Amino acid sequence: MTATESLRDAATYAALRTKLAWLTHQVHTHAETVTQLTTDVEETAEQMQDASETMKALAVDAATTAEFADAALVMTGAREAAGAYTAAADSAAAAADDAKSTVESDHGGIADAVDTSPVDMANATFYTQQ
Repeated sequence: MTATESLRDAATYAALRTKLAWLTHQVHTHAETVTQLTTDVEETAEQMQDASETMKALAVDAATTAEFADAALVMTGAREAAGAYTAAADSAAAAADDAKSTVESDHGGIADAVDTSPVDMANATFYTQQ
């Protein structure tokens, strides 16, 4: 289910808030996963570079040492790409937070008033402007 399909089904304010809370949680969870993967890639790149330098010090053949150095460069490039992806995930998480806050601030007072009112709401057609 896409975010659009999920929100399309939110016919009430309460349902919209619930779905936005779920979507916001999902975005934050994915952002945390991306951040962890970025850290893992960075650590692996450092380990590959260390291995290359150690092999050089131990006079391992140049071809093998170069392979490890190349792998470290590839991992460094992956780390940079992952960093950009992390920034995008963080932006998405901030946008999700903003959307949730906007819905709550723009409509929360109305929902609270309806929920605490001692009088039942009229039929929805009563509120339609002609």
